[in-house]
Amino acid sequence: MTASSAEGPRPASAGLRRVHAQILRQLALMAELARGPEAELAARAPAVSGWSVAEQLEHLVLVDRAVLKSVRRILADSHLQAAQPGEPAQPGQPPPSPPGINLLGRLVLGTGFMPRGRARTTPPYHPGAAPAAAAGAGIPEIERGVRELEPRLGELEASGGRSRHMRFGGLDGRQWLRFVAVHHHHHLKIVRDIRRARGLAAAGLPSR
Repeated sequence: MTASSAEGPRPASAGLRRVHAQILRQLALMAELARGPEAELAARAPAVSGWSVAEQLEHLVLVDRAVLKSVRRILADSHLQAAQPGEPAQPGQPPPSPPGINLLGRLVLGTGFMPRGRARTTPPYHPGAAPAAAAGAGIPEIERGVRELEPRLGELEASGGRSRHMRFGGLDGRQWLRFVAVHHHHHLKIVRDIRRARGLAAAGLPSR
């Protein structure tokens, strides 16, 4: 038994635990929205967004799925590096991490604000043509994945591994979770404004 396993899981910072809890609350809100009437899920407001409420939710699931894959890779790579510290890279070992977060990433993750209409979503994350009623199909899978990270948050925070975001540079595990929370907040505000534009209640959605 190694010293680390004898000591138990590495504790995460209070800040990262708060971000993790925020993501779970956001996922619960997304699941509640997805259970709503199909007409509300299909609601659109072109002045707010080209996507319907259901498409906002589907986009979030697609992005979350990719982020969880990146986070799991960071954890797996850090485990490999810890098993063979200081040794040169061998076949099967993780490649070097990309450069760190850039200025844009620091601004967005630091402020928690994403401006609307400034960035185009790349095709893998475009919502498809699924019926509005199927919008929440992937949310339970994402929630399970996020919950499974809880006992490894400290390990994730301590890892030096990074994975590249297409606009923000190389994000470490902590930054990836912060990105999820900020990205959720951005699209839930859009959902709020679509619902308001269509005369629907926006209770529970972000106020600002």
